[in-house]
Amino acid sequence: MIKKLVDRRRLLAFTLVVVVIAVFAGRLFSLQVVQAEQLTAEAQGQIGVESVLQAVRGDIVDRNGSVLATTRELYDAKLSPKNTRENKGIFYRFNQSTGNREKVTTEAALTEIAAIVGRPAEELIKAVNDELAENPKSDFMYVKRGIDLGQLRQLKELGVPWMTYESVFDRSYPNGAVAGNLLGYQWEDNGPKFAGIERSQNECLTGEDGFETYERSADGMALPGSRVEVKKRTNGGKVALTIDRDLQYQVQQIVNLAREKTGAEWAMHVVMNAKTGELLAVAEDNSVDPNNTAASDPSRLGSRAFSSPYEPGSSFKALTAAMAINEGKATAITQSSTPYEWRPEPGVVFSDAYPHPETRWTLAGILAVSSNVGTTMIGGRVDKNVRYEYLKKFGLGQATEAGMPYEESGLLYPAAEWDAQSSYNIMFGQGVSSTIIQTAGAYQALANKGLRIPPSLVKSCTSDNGEVTEFNHGEPVRVVSEQTAAEVTDILENVANYGTVYDRVHIDGYRVVGKTATAEQSDGRGGYRSDYINSFAGYFPADDPQYVVVSSIAFPQRSSSVAGTSWRDTVRATIRHFQVPPSQGEYRKLPLEY
Repeated sequence: MIKKLVDRRRLLAFTLVVVVIAVFAGRLFSLQVVQAEQLTAEAQGQIGVESVLQAVRGDIVDRNGSVLATTRELYDAKLSPKNTRENKGIFYRFNQSTGNREKVTTEAALTEIAAIVGRPAEELIKAVNDELAENPKSDFMYVKRGIDLGQLRQLKELGVPWMTYESVFDRSYPNGAVAGNLLGYQWEDNGPKFAGIERSQNECLTGEDGFETYERSADGMALPGSRVEVKKRTNGGKVALTIDRDLQYQVQQIVNLAREKTGAEWAMHVVMNAKTGELLAVAEDNSVDPNNTAASDPSRLGSRAFSSPYEPGSSFKALTAAMAINEGKATAITQSSTPYEWRPEPGVVFSDAYPHPETRWTLAGILAVSSNVGTTMIGGRVDKNVRYEYLKKFGLGQATEAGMPYEESGLLYPAAEWDAQSSYNIMFGQGVSSTIIQTAGAYQALANKGLRIPPSLVKSCTSDNGEVTEFNHGEPVRVVSEQTAAEVTDILENVANYGTVYDRVHIDGYRVVGKTATAEQSDGRGGYRSDYINSFAGYFPADDPQYVVVSSIAFPQRSSSVAGTSWRDTVRATIRHFQVPPSQGEYRKLPLEY
């Protein structure tokens, strides 16, 4: 009986053990197999962290590779306030100088940290205490944002366990205001926004973020060896401009001085390669420093050269002469008995800038004295519809595709919309408007044997993997014949050697060509202002044109001749910079009167 009872108890105990083992085995199977994926995900969510590998915005460089805009990698230094109190505010670190393990208090560590980042120690200690007083479980606060690599290394050498660091990127313009009007800038408004080249070439400059994962400990520290790169980042591409940084700097100084001398509202100069249409300098007074846009005049934040057309005035007389010559309606020595005032048809009247008796000028003489009447008497021999087509070929009435955002097209109505007065005024640069870039492009066609190459500012984009994409700015356009361009060049060289113009633009050893302009501008009320935009547009050397230069000084209060003299200063700077050899031969002196 007793034996049966013992056996029964043994069987019951054995059964219970089997049941317990079965329960644990089932639970273990569930945890390791059935719920493994779910539990792993949950655990990863508790200790796993996904970290973005931010793509670096690409550089903007000049034609020679000099950096105009770049991205600096900086670092945000952070700490965990609650962890500064762990172990009674004490941690240990290895002292490399003594070779000993040393005890460090939180206060001592904060004092060392403050010295490195440039904050008063008392201020940092108080900030930590205040944070903990407000929230004893606080796990995050900034120590200093935007520290450099040297500071980062010093902080890491402290071996502080409750400090963490995060990379951040800062856009930098190492040349300050040089080409600032072109480069643009970045501002934050629900995400980054851009202006200038930064905007127009944003697709090239912007990369694609990657990300990595890592596991962290309970105190928020990354566990060594746990980082896994899930997606590699692709940095932004490099944008190369046609601008020459050093020439741009020099011309900006010339422009600033011109505005200062004249008290003008604004001033601009453009230098263009006559063979390629590449813009080598686009200088505007008081250009914005993209590093500190708040310090700049709001009206100087953009690029007037691309966005602010104006009536060009007499510089367009060279285009009218080119049309007449190319259509076989005139030559450089075509004669015209020119009155001071002309009324070619009912309701139409205009005059020259100064009174004079009826004078027997050639076409070369008409441009030398800048006669409105003479220009229209000869230019009017060409049908207005034909003249309109020429103006389009010269690049008027259409925004260039140089590479800047928001380029203006200027004003050029179709010929069918020209009234009688406008049909004449357009021939001497009124009733039509252009940007200084468009004017330079028109003169480039004359300098380049009649072939207009569209202006270009952006040269190429080089992707992060080294692939280079050259930009297409449009196809060349044959505007006038080589013979016509050569004859207009002869006329404009005579202009540059005439009267007071010679005194303003002459350069020893170099033959230059060009045309003055004193252009009235709309007052916005249906009339014209009483002051003018003074310009000089030309190219050099006349024997083999290499560079186009256009200067414009708006509404000067004094010294209206500065448009010519500052043009000469810019030409001289270009000669020095590119080591342009002196001209060959003598210019063909044309008869101005008959």
